[in-house]
Amino acid sequence: MIIRPAKVTDLPAIVEIENHEIVHGSAHFATTPVTLGQAQVAFKKAAGRYPWFVAVDEVVIGFARCSGWKARESYQWTAEVGIYVRPERHGKGVGHALYESLFPAMRSCGLRTILAGIALPNPASIKLHESFGMKHVGTLPCAGFKHERWVDVGYWAVHWSEAV
Repeated sequence: MIIRPAKVTDLPAIVEIENHEIVHGSAHFATTPVTLGQAQVAFKKAAGRYPWFVAVDEVVIGFARCSGWKARESYQWTAEVGIYVRPERHGKGVGHALYESLFPAMRSCGLRTILAGIALPNPASIKLHESFGMKHVGTLPCAGFKHERWVDVGYWAVHWSEAV
C-alpha cells in the first residue's frame, strides 16, 4: 500500500468510495451521491490549503481529506477531516496510514484546530481519531436522519498550540 497526495486522476475512485458510503453507510450524511464534477470543484478549492491523500494498492482503496470548517475568516485555522475506505479494507490499517500523512500535512499548512464528526456508534472510528490525539468535545443528539433512523454525531478535536 502506498500513501500519497491525491491527484485529479484519483477523483473517480474517490467518488466511488464516497458514494458507496453515502448510499450504504451512515458515516456520510449526504443522501444524494456526489458527482465527479462536484468532486473536481472541491478538489480545486482545497488545493494548496487543505490536503487530500489516497491509499493505493493497485487501485485507490481509501482517501482522507480536510476542508475548511466554516466560511468566516476567523475560522481559517480550523479544518474538518473526513476519511473513507473501501469496505473490504476496513480494519486493515488503511485509515491509520492515511492519517499518518494527513495530520503532519495539515500542520505544515498552518492549520491549528482539527475537528472530526463521527456518526455514533462507531468505536473503530473513535479509536482511530483518538490515536491521533483527538479528544471528544461533545455530541449532538439526533443530528441527522439516515436509513430510517436518527443518528447522533460526536465531535472530536485536536489543537496544536504552534503551527509548524
